[in-house]
Amino acid sequence: MRRHYYLALAAALSSLAACSTERAADADPYAGLSEAVRDWRQDLMASPGCPAPAPEAGVEGPGARDGCRSFAETCKVEAPLTEAERAEGVQAKALTGLRWEAWDPATSEFRNASAAAYFTRSGETWTRTEAPPVNLSTCQPFAAAD
Repeated sequence: MRRHYYLALAAALSSLAACSTERAADADPYAGLSEAVRDWRQDLMASPGCPAPAPEAGVEGPGARDGCRSFAETCKVEAPLTEAERAEGVQAKALTGLRWEAWDPATSEFRNASAAAYFTRSGETWTRTEAPPVNLSTCQPFAAAD
């Protein structure tokens, strides 16, 4: 009898925990952003900007196979939604900066590289768009030269 009580209690607690986790994800407008940034990193590694070193370059260790290494998310800030984005159902927007080292075939060495992107969330889907260069410490876009 006592065993059934504990099993019922465990089942109730499990279902309660699942509900609270789902509600927390719904309440967090930035749920899933980390995964979207990770996907961006994978896209960068598969791009022409990350050429794998030629075997004769003798590169070993990180980056030897992929052409890029030492990825770091340097900044992430909430970005204001435009009226058009609100009208389209965008729920959240973030600006994120990444820094990494990319293989440069011309010099046969790794060089610093960086990029910034806007991420917008509609429903459960994050969409990435290119952003102008930003200060990688603050995520503030550089002022345009006049």
